[in-house]
Amino acid sequence: MSRKVAATMISTFVKIILLFGLLLPFSVFAQDKDVKADVAISVQQDQETWAGQQVTVNLDLKTTGFSFSNSHFNLPEVSGAFLMQTDTTTIKFSDNIDGETWQVIRYPLALYPQKAGQLEIPSITVRFTTSAGFGSTERAFEFQTEPLQLSVKLPPGVKDGELLITTTSFELEYDWQPASGAAKTGDAFTLTVRRRADEISAMLLPPLPVFRTEGLATYPQASEVSDKTNRGDLTGERIDSIIWVAEKPGNYSIPGIRFQWWDPNSQELKQQIIPGLTLDIALSPADKITTDAANDVAQTDNNYLLLLITGLITLAAVFLWLRFGRGAAKQVIDSEKSSFATLQEACRSNSTGQTHSALHAWLAWSSPPNGENVRPVTLNEFALAVADAQLAAELDQLQEALVSPNPNWQGGELFNALQRIRGEINKQKTVQLKIRLAPLNP
Repeated sequence: MSRKVAATMISTFVKIILLFGLLLPFSVFAQDKDVKADVAISVQQDQETWAGQQVTVNLDLKTTGFSFSNSHFNLPEVSGAFLMQTDTTTIKFSDNIDGETWQVIRYPLALYPQKAGQLEIPSITVRFTTSAGFGSTERAFEFQTEPLQLSVKLPPGVKDGELLITTTSFELEYDWQPASGAAKTGDAFTLTVRRRADEISAMLLPPLPVFRTEGLATYPQASEVSDKTNRGDLTGERIDSIIWVAEKPGNYSIPGIRFQWWDPNSQELKQQIIPGLTLDIALSPADKITTDAANDVAQTDNNYLLLLITGLITLAAVFLWLRFGRGAAKQVIDSEKSSFATLQEACRSNSTGQTHSALHAWLAWSSPPNGENVRPVTLNEFALAVADAQLAAELDQLQEALVSPNPNWQGGELFNALQRIRGEINKQKTVQLKIRLAPLNP
C-alpha cells in the first residue's frame, strides 16, 4: 500500500471519529428528551376502613428512564387523620404500561383516620430527577398528586371524637407497687402500664388519665415510646408510669382505667380494665408530732389567706391613690375588669387551657404594687380561702380536664361561681377602701 493511500485512509478515519463525536451530544439530547415521568397515589385497602385503623397509602414515583435521584416530598396535614412515614424502606419494581417499561419506586405511607365520614388527603408535591441511561444528562421533574378520597366508618359503641385504636393485636400489662393500700403518710404508690399494638405507631397510643385528689401528690413520669418495623409490619409500644405520694392520712380510692380497641377481623369492640387501688393512709410518727401544732394555726392561715386576697387589692388601690392620684387607682380597677372579662370569654368558649390561663391572670392583678415581695395567690389557696364548695368542685373538674382532655367540659358553672365570689370580695374591698380613705374626705 502506498503512502498516499494510507494517508487517505487515516484522514477518512479521523473525519469519521470527529463526526461521531459531534453527533453524539445530539443523540443523547434526543434520548433525554424522550424520558417520561409520573407520580401516582393509591390506598392499599381491599376492605372497609375503620377509624383508628392503619391504612397504607402508596406514593409511586415512575419513569421510563434508567434511575431515580434527589427524590423529595413533604406530607400535608390531613384533617381528621394522621399521615406519616413510619419506615424509610422503599419498594422498587417495573411495570409495563402501553407497551413501555416503567421503573417504579414506591413509598408506603401510614394513614390513621380519627373520625368517621369522608376523608381527603390533599395533593402532595413530589420532586425527583431521572436519566435515560448511564452517562446521560439527568432531567428534573415536579408533580402534584391528585387529592385522594377515603370513606371511614366508626365502630359501633364508640362515640365520635374519641381517640380510637383499631388493631388485630393489643397487649396490656400493668403493675402496682406496692399492691397493698395500707400505708402511712410519705409512702409512694406506682402504677406502670405497658401497651403494645400491631399496625399502630406508639405516638398514637393515648397517655394515661391522671387522677388527682387532695391529700395525694401526683407525679406522672415521662413516657417511653418506640416503634419497631419488621418487613413492613409496624408494632408500637408505650410504657407509662404514675407515682402517687400520700401527703395526708385518710381513705383514698384511685379509680381503675379502661382501655378499649376495635378488632377489624372479629368486628368486635374489646376492652381491658386495670383495677384501681384503695388506700388506707395512717399518720406517720414524724407527722403525728406536728399535727396538733398544725391544727392550732390552720384556722388562722385560712382567715389570713382570705384577708390577703381582699387586703392586697385594697392596699394596691390606696397606695396608687396616695402616690399617683385617681388615674393610677382607676387603672388597677380597669385592669381587674379587663382580666375578668377575658376570663368570662374563656369560660364561655369552654376551652380548658384558655380558662386556666385567664384565671391565673385574673388572680395576678391582686399582687401588691411597687414590687413588694409577696407572691400572687394560687388556685388552691384561692379555693381554700373562700371556702366555697361549688368553686372547689369546679376547679377540680377544670384541673382534671386539663390533664385528661375532656371535650364535654363546660365553663358556665365555674364562671357563675367566680362571679358570685367576686361580688362578695368587691363588697369587702369597698368597705375597707372607705375606711382607709376616710381621712382624705373629712
